[in-house]
Amino acid sequence: MKNIPSVLGLIFASFCLMACSLAGSAPANAANATLYLVRHAEKETGPDPMLTAEGEARAERLAGLMEKANVGSIWSTFTNRTLLTAEPTAVSLGLQVKSYDAEDLAGFADILKANGGVALVVGHSNTTPVLATALTGRDEGPWFDESDYETLVRVDVNAMGEAVAYFMSYDALEQSLED
Repeated sequence: MKNIPSVLGLIFASFCLMACSLAGSAPANAANATLYLVRHAEKETGPDPMLTAEGEARAERLAGLMEKANVGSIWSTFTNRTLLTAEPTAVSLGLQVKSYDAEDLAGFADILKANGGVALVVGHSNTTPVLATALTGRDEGPWFDESDYETLVRVDVNAMGEAVAYFMSYDALEQSLED
């Protein structure tokens, strides 16, 4: 009879420890990275073109969305159109734009996964889906049409490095950030 309170105390203490450890552990699908992959905004014609007025407006809209998404790093290829798309977000958040090599997207995917956090990656119609594929390990078509500037890809990477890509419009992203 004397041992019952001791046994109950041990059971209670064990239960408390188990509850604390469960509360502190991340669920298996908890993202350690959220990556926003976008194609550069609308551009003029010619080699290494600048953005059109419509493209500048889209870059400003992107900055507002990325502010709501709590972006902590910004990546861009080294072209006028991608840098000008990333610039309003960088200015708004006080961040530097880092460059990446679009010729080594698998290596860049590894860097993004290792860094974690929330990042904006500005690329091109032919590189953005390839980067999504490198991150997830699955073919992440559809490929962007040359006239499509409205689609972006959010890639969530969990603590085990597993990634899932979600293709969406700027409007859908805005809605998800308001929820």
